[in-house]
Amino acid sequence: MANTTDVEYLQFTPEGQRFDRKSAKIDAKALAIHIIAFANADGGTLVIGVEDNGDITGIDGYETKINELLCAPFDYCIPSITVETDILDCGDRNGKPNHILLMCIFPSSQLHANQADEVFYRVGDK
Repeated sequence: MANTTDVEYLQFTPEGQRFDRKSAKIDAKALAIHIIAFANADGGTLVIGVEDNGDITGIDGYETKINELLCAPFDYCIPSITVETDILDCGDRNGKPNHILLMCIFPSSQLHANQADEVFYRVGDK
């Protein structure tokens, strides 16, 4: 995905087939559904720490939660899904220094499911 290091691009690009934003408060099992859907479709980028409306809430202060989210492709996806991650510096909606997490999910030749054996496929922004 182009411009993935441009914070404004990540804030304001419409969500779609290959791009989605999530709060750092998302549950790891819920995040796994999005990871599975991307891997079973065309791949894509998840931005963690940016709300759906583009507000940057960041990931600072959520260290335990972020560790759980980073483990989601392995702990809640069957088989495990390859994900590349990056952490970007940014300012949050309160003007304080913060960070956002990028998760780049590649399309997979395997079919992936969650622990309940549910399969997901991303179409458009759903």
